[in-house]
Amino acid sequence: MKLNKAVTIISKIAEVCYWIGFGMVGAIVISLIAGHHGLVSKLTDVDPSMGKDLTAFGFSIETVTKDGQTVWGTYLIFFITLFLMLGIMAMVCRNIYLIFKTTAGETKFSKGQTPFQPDNIRMVREIGIFLIAIPVIGLIMSVIARLAMSGIEIESSMDMHFIAVGLVIICLSRYFNYGMELQNDVDGLV
Repeated sequence: MKLNKAVTIISKIAEVCYWIGFGMVGAIVISLIAGHHGLVSKLTDVDPSMGKDLTAFGFSIETVTKDGQTVWGTYLIFFITLFLMLGIMAMVCRNIYLIFKTTAGETKFSKGQTPFQPDNIRMVREIGIFLIAIPVIGLIMSVIARLAMSGIEIESSMDMHFIAVGLVIICLSRYFNYGMELQNDVDGLV
C-alpha cells in the first residue's frame, strides 16, 4: 500500500511538472515563430551561440551547420517536438495516477477496489500508445527537418526504446482485460 501511495504521489508531481514544461516550451515555440530568439536562452540552459545538439526523450538535432551558422529552424523543430512529447508524458503520468486512484475505488468512474476495470484497461493501453507515439513524433519531425532545411545538412536521430516499452504495456493491457473477464465470470458464479 505504501508503494501504491508513493507511485500515486510521484505520478501526480511528474504530471504537474510535465504540464509546466509543456507551457514553458509552448511559450518558446510561440516566441520562435514570432522571431524572438532571446526567450530560448532566458527560459532554458540552451545558449544558441554555443551551437550544440539539442536532445530530449531520445530525439536529437544539430543546431548549427558545419561552417558554424546557427539554424533557427532546427530550434523551432526541436521545441515543437519537445512540446508534443511533454504533453504526451503528462498524459502518461495522468493515466498512471488515475489507474491507481481507480483501483483504490477513489474515482467517480471506479467499479470497486480492483485493478480489473474497463477504464483501467483503457488507460493502460493508452499509456502504451502514448509511449509508442514519442519516437513516431521524433521520426516525423526528423523528416520535416530534412525537408524544411533542404539546403542545409541537418543531422537528427531518435531513440526507439519507447516502442518496445509501449508494445509491452499494450500487451499487459490485454492481460488485464483477460483478468477482468475472469473476475466477471467468478462474480457471476457467486
